[in-house]
Amino acid sequence: MALNDLVERFRLWPLKQKLAFGGVLAFSIALMASIMLWSQREDLQVLYSNLGQEDAGQVIGKLKEMKVPYRVEGNAIYVPTPKVYELRLELAALGMPQGGGVGYEIFDKNQLGVTEFVQRLNYVRALQGELARTIRQLNEVEQARVHIAIPEKTIFTDKEEKPTASVVLKLRPGRTLSRGQVGGIVHLVSSSVEGLSPNRISVIDSLGALLSKPTETESVADAKQLEYQKSVDQEYQQKLQSMLESVVGKNKAIVRVSTKLDFTKVERTEEKFDPETTAVRSEQRSQEKSGGTATAGIPGVLSNQPGSQPGGAAAGGGGSQKQNENVQYEVSRSVSKIVQPRGELKSISVAVLVDGTYKKEGEKNVFVARTDADMKKYNDLVRAAIGFNKDRGDLVTIENIPFETTVEEIRAETDWTKIVYTALRYLVPIIAVVLLVLFVLKPLVEIMKRPVRVVSPEMAGFGQSASVPEMPGEDVLKDRVREAVKHDPKKAASVVKDWMAE
Repeated sequence: MALNDLVERFRLWPLKQKLAFGGVLAFSIALMASIMLWSQREDLQVLYSNLGQEDAGQVIGKLKEMKVPYRVEGNAIYVPTPKVYELRLELAALGMPQGGGVGYEIFDKNQLGVTEFVQRLNYVRALQGELARTIRQLNEVEQARVHIAIPEKTIFTDKEEKPTASVVLKLRPGRTLSRGQVGGIVHLVSSSVEGLSPNRISVIDSLGALLSKPTETESVADAKQLEYQKSVDQEYQQKLQSMLESVVGKNKAIVRVSTKLDFTKVERTEEKFDPETTAVRSEQRSQEKSGGTATAGIPGVLSNQPGSQPGGAAAGGGGSQKQNENVQYEVSRSVSKIVQPRGELKSISVAVLVDGTYKKEGEKNVFVARTDADMKKYNDLVRAAIGFNKDRGDLVTIENIPFETTVEEIRAETDWTKIVYTALRYLVPIIAVVLLVLFVLKPLVEIMKRPVRVVSPEMAGFGQSASVPEMPGEDVLKDRVREAVKHDPKKAASVVKDWMAE
């Protein structure tokens, strides 16, 4: 059928049928255009997410300037996948995103005529911004703001006030900060501001909950203890991991270690005596002797008369001797001061997962478990490496599970997802075109090829329609119209009114 014939048949259609045909055709064209655009659009990937309003505005402005297509969904910015890493490097070279707030880049531009007050205010703003950026590096922190109040210096030392600071944190959903992490934030802020003590810093979250109290001075010590315990766990873990992998193979073992340390500082002084060993501490010796002769007599008495012996009494001799000795002995003793080190290991728990071996059966790798003898050998090695002590509560658990199966399932699921997405991307337009041709365009062409059906007033009264030849003669139509009008004038008038209404 020629195009002119189709146009003529379309012209003879009623208005409602023409509108329906036009609507279906327009819908089909729009559907095809949408499918083609969907199949040809670029894959988008997240460039940045969870950015502050200032950073997001700067990044979007730069993308517009670079004429890079982007899409914003929620708090994420999407760009074409091939350009993600290139754009991140370019934006990083430009100092974006800044991480919230203004940092020391505020001093990059020389400003003439700046007063001392403005310069001091800019310094505080820059310090607050830099601290906020550093705190945002924690995985648990989504956004951070730091407020520092530095009072003006005065010549009166008794009236001088100390700086204060407050930190407001917005944590990621489902995340919390440990006491040690809060103490680390307090220590960071206090170390960055001259004269700011940790007990004058307050840390709160976005809900207003106080995370650090101004009197909490032991937070820094707790943070150091937690860091030390993590380092001990990692050291044990690395040693066990390397030892087991040298036996079972690379990436064939997973080790996790948890230690319990005692950070109590104990000082003890001991004094011991040895009764078996003695020594002379001091020795004193003294000796005394005395002696003499008797006198002749008392003058004027009979012994002095003539004829008597001189001296009256017989001469005689006499004397005394005295000797003292003092010896002091010392019992041996030892005095020692013992200081027990902080971080003494109280107990250790080790969990080990060991992969088995695999054998090829067809296209699959079948898992072969380790023997009981091998598992016992691995258990003994771990116990010897950690100095296992049952009395202090040490625990070692080793299990044999397949690693490769889980990895293959994840890889297969990922590959299958990519294959399905690629197939749908190319098959959906083809299927849509086929369905559109079969169920829309082809029926429309068939309708246009059908002979035009004219409703005669005579038959319309009975609710029926009569089919006439493709090019009905005018005489035949006139005769039928006359007969219908004569037969039922009212019905004919009603049909004419309906036509006029259309």
